[in-house]
Amino acid sequence: MKQYIKTLQMYHLEKVHPLKNEVLVLPVNELFGRIDAEKHLRNRFYSIFIFKEANGSVIIDDQIYELKKDRLLFMNYNQVYYFNPSSEPEGYVVLFTKSFYNYVYTGNKLIRSDTRMAEMPQVIDLHASSVAEFWQQFYIIRKEYGGNRMFTKEIICMQLKIFILRYVRASKMKESSLPADHKKETVANFSELVNEFYKDLKTTAPYAEKLNLSPNYLNALIKQHLALSAGQFIKNRVILEAERLLLHTNLSVTEISYELGFTDNSHFGKYFKSATNKSPKIYRTENKIQKS
Repeated sequence: MKQYIKTLQMYHLEKVHPLKNEVLVLPVNELFGRIDAEKHLRNRFYSIFIFKEANGSVIIDDQIYELKKDRLLFMNYNQVYYFNPSSEPEGYVVLFTKSFYNYVYTGNKLIRSDTRMAEMPQVIDLHASSVAEFWQQFYIIRKEYGGNRMFTKEIICMQLKIFILRYVRASKMKESSLPADHKKETVANFSELVNEFYKDLKTTAPYAEKLNLSPNYLNALIKQHLALSAGQFIKNRVILEAERLLLHTNLSVTEISYELGFTDNSHFGKYFKSATNKSPKIYRTENKIQKS
């Protein structure tokens, strides 16, 4: 029996709430009741989990994280994951789309747009002194979400931005690491294009054309801000997806090569090995994460 990665959209999870396609606030156990959390899933939205009590683990791409009390867990668009709880978790999750987060404009470069999400750490553990303020902030969002009043959407969006700022502060991310705004926007646009077209476009030139830049300038810009070439960034995205499919599905290597836009299985094998120093089959054998 083939094991595939199921893609979740917001409308799969909620049919009634007025903001059902933009933001959802749910108890974690209720979310688990709406999805098969122990299957391999991919979200088309952001997720922030805040746990009061939890035991077990979650595997995100090729990393395993412990589920535990006072831990915040962030999932980006397109990450592949499955949960392996050893008891019923207690906590909440906020699910939201890019368009919802960007609904209210602010001039603050930290939270002006969702591009900041690309730098968010996967997990943070709350210090005892900050647990109360995180829950207080969350309850404001939850309370607003539970009503259907004037400016509910705007208030939730702004409170979510505040929550993200608290997350950033708790994770000790540095504002000084941010590049200039217009360059940051170009880098973010390039990243979004790669996420959309990496299966078909695996060289720098077509992305530069879409951004109305020269390939050399785009390469220099990406290297300046991400410390790697544009071509390597594209390749990393292809390899990431290859690793996800090798670890989270039982598709054959040939099927994966076609899924990623390679017409020649041997070309895919060489491409993968050049990045990992292992063949796809050996990588799968050595890294397959088994559920307990």
